[in-house]
Amino acid sequence: MKILIAAGGTGGHIWPALSFYDWIDRNQATAEVLFLSGSRDLEKSLYIHAGVSPVVLPIAGSPLWGSPRTRISRSIGLVRSMKVAMRAIKDFSPDICLLFGGYVSVAAMVASKLLGLPLLLHEQNARAGKVTSFAAKLGIPICTGWEICDPLSAKRYLPVGIPVRQLRRLAPDEAWRLLGYNLDLPPGPRVLVLGGSMGSDPLTGLFRNISGDESFGGYHFFVVGSADKPVRVAENLLLLPRAWEIDLLYSIADVVISRAGASTLAELVAIGLSSVIIPWRDAAGDHQASNARIFAQKGFGTIWEDDSTLEKLLFMIDYELKKAGRGQASPFSGIQTSEASEKIWELLQQIAEGRGRN
Repeated sequence: MKILIAAGGTGGHIWPALSFYDWIDRNQATAEVLFLSGSRDLEKSLYIHAGVSPVVLPIAGSPLWGSPRTRISRSIGLVRSMKVAMRAIKDFSPDICLLFGGYVSVAAMVASKLLGLPLLLHEQNARAGKVTSFAAKLGIPICTGWEICDPLSAKRYLPVGIPVRQLRRLAPDEAWRLLGYNLDLPPGPRVLVLGGSMGSDPLTGLFRNISGDESFGGYHFFVVGSADKPVRVAENLLLLPRAWEIDLLYSIADVVISRAGASTLAELVAIGLSSVIIPWRDAAGDHQASNARIFAQKGFGTIWEDDSTLEKLLFMIDYELKKAGRGQASPFSGIQTSEASEKIWELLQQIAEGRGRN
């Protein structure tokens, strides 16, 4: 089977797509895959790291956001991207197109519809994005990362989970050595702070303040994606560059504080790390709040809001550390990361053969 995969925008869309591709590479020797991506530097870096050469569409953001000039430029880029996607479909002759969301998927969706190519969309978040809502109106089959995908009817989608890359759990000293920061690894408890693939300046500011608070003096914080190189800002605060080998960072952590991107939450479940989730409330449709709510309801972690007290954050960190100490970090520690990919593969086969969901 030949599969065209559209994935771009942020790591939250790209990592599940690359994880699914890795599963195909290990399990389906006869399958062929071609990727479509956007033109942001982040997208290029991710694909280079994965050793994948996508067809790059001439668009670097959603036409729905930005200044009037930016929206016009991106709208033109979207039209051009549709033409590039159509050309890729004609040259590659795929059996089906798999969409992982984001603005890149719009071009692939329209091109596939125009050329009569079957489609399947994977929505990672617990709240449907604009692309997913549009796909639902067009009758495109949808599979989801969670059992809930508001505001869509439960009959409109099939929960399959989120493909997760293979994650190692190394000894902290070994992981720190492989990261190559040439700094001594601070003692525990170590708190890893993740702001998402795009970074998060508000989280950096928050933990700059927290590191100077005597109540948090017993913890060492590692804020990822907040510097171009490792910087020790305070005795208990390190700002670290973005690292694509995320399992090395997970391996040094006793507890994780993270935004509520769906892919990151799925990884935290897979590797079994205790976590405090701080949803980014400016995310489109407030989807991170929906992700965090389901994550917490399942017992995977706790939620702290930006406007909550620092005392509550301190309590949550301590609570999650105690859970980890009791071996209760995740009810599904060591979850089979291939399960979601297997289900997506089965759906792709069914739809390509005309037996799939309507």
